[in-house]
Order: sequence, then C-alpha cells, then structure tokens
Amino acid sequence: MKASNVAEAQEGELQSEKEDYLAMEVQRITPVLGAKIIGVDLSKPLSDADFDAVHDAFVSHSVLIFSDQNLSAQNMIDFSNRFGPLMIHVLKDSLLEGYPEIYKLSNRRTKGKSEGRAYAGQYWHSDLTYEPRPSLGSLLYGIEVPEVGGDTLFASTAYAFETLSPALQTMLEGLTAEHLFAHAFRGGINRGARNGDPLNERPAVNHPVVRSHSVTGRKSLFVNEGFTVRINELSPGESSALLSFLFDHMTRPDVVLRHHWRPGDAILWDNRALVHRGVNDYG
Repeated sequence: MKASNVAEAQEGELQSEKEDYLAMEVQRITPVLGAKIIGVDLSKPLSDADFDAVHDAFVSHSVLIFSDQNLSAQNMIDFSNRFGPLMIHVLKDSLLEGYPEIYKLSNRRTKGKSEGRAYAGQYWHSDLTYEPRPSLGSLLYGIEVPEVGGDTLFASTAYAFETLSPALQTMLEGLTAEHLFAHAFRGGINRGARNGDPLNERPAVNHPVVRSHSVTGRKSLFVNEGFTVRINELSPGESSALLSFLFDHMTRPDVVLRHHWRPGDAILWDNRALVHRGVNDYG
C-alpha cells in the first residue's frame, strides 16, 4: 500500500440515499461517516468542477472510498496536491524511491531488507499530530492486500465530541494536550518499531484538545491513542483517566466504519475529523 499526507460503524449494505455530482455518485456507508465514490477515475486529471464535487463529499463524509483504481505514484501526488502542499514522513527509510511524498506500507522483504513500513498504525491515531501543523488528510492506495484481515477502521472525532455532555464539552475546550511521535513506540505498541534518530527528530508539540474544522467549523476531539501523551492542565492521574475515557468514547464499535481492502481501492480521509487504525491480523 502507498500513502500520502496533505498538510493542514461497520461497513455493510450501502444506504439507498445517493447524491449526484455531475457524473459522480456518492453512496453513504454509515450515518456517521464514510461514502463510496462511483464514477471517478483518479488516474485522470479532474476538472475544477469534478474536484469541487469530490472535495464537497470529502468534507461531508470524512472518508471516501474509490474502488477499481489503477494509480501510479505520480497520479497519487497530482490528486493529493489539489488539497494542498504534501508532507514528508519522518521515517525516511519507508519513503517510496523517487517519490518522497509517498510513504510505503509493506510486510515484504527483499534480500533481508523491508520493502516498506510493516505493521504501521496498529493503534488509533490521526496522522502526524506530532507535527506543529498536522496533516489535513491522507490518501491510501492498495496494490497488494491480504485476502483475509488487514482491515482499516475509522471513527469520527466530530461525532464523538458532539455526543459528550455540554458540561464536558465546555471543560475540554479550555484544555491543551501534548503530542509526541515517539509516544507511539512505547512498550512495543507498534510492532516493528525502529529505534534511533527518527524517534528523536520530532520534539513534543501542544495542540488544543478540541479543534474546529477549517472548512465546516465543526468541532471535534483532537487527541488520539498513538501520539497524545497527556493533557497539560491536569494531574497525571486525571489526564490518564480522561484520555482513557475519550479514547473509548470516540471508538465505540457502533460508530466505527471498517473497510476490508481489495486491490485497486483508494481511500481518502480527513484527519481533521477522525481517527483511524489498521488491524494486524494478517501475519
């Protein structure tokens, strides 16, 4: 699989509700988030009108699934660039040769050397929150995928915030949290973790616990299991207890979208409105 990052419910039967944008069809997957996009070929340049339609669906549904794609690395970069400048991941040895904007995920090894990052993101997170200016969105493209397992899960942090009590919402809006790249590697949580310089290249940063979407203004929780170390204004015990509650609240099984990959699937998601994780059950 290949992924690019842009700066700044179970999946089952598709709902009958459809929205038409030009030749594009948007089929909602769950009431909370997610949509399948029909009639868009990401290997071809999109007109401004077609891109606006995709962008509208992206903002509305947070997760867009494009099936049966045939994308080159340059196709991925060209499409992703329409959303904003691309970011380069800190783990340089997992970047695609010749295309540093693309982070390669693979559990294959050639001559004893990994072809990409294996077992990445096996914890709930939003991409690159350890950066001063986190990723707006990410595009992941499946080339060779497991026949069974290896699913990706998504959960709406906006819906999670909206389903908290008003009193807790108010309290959270006054708090900040520390995010750190190396936090994801604590206690072996991330299988295949690399020790060394990359873990120290990114110092801790602080972000608000609640942030507003840059397009819609919709508020969402901005903490995640992978990179959030603590809530700054609370004692260690209070911070741990509150973060544990928030992590459980935002990833309840009834509001999680689960996608099983097929070759040619491309998924675009909005890091401003959700968390996601991979499932390490494919060996």
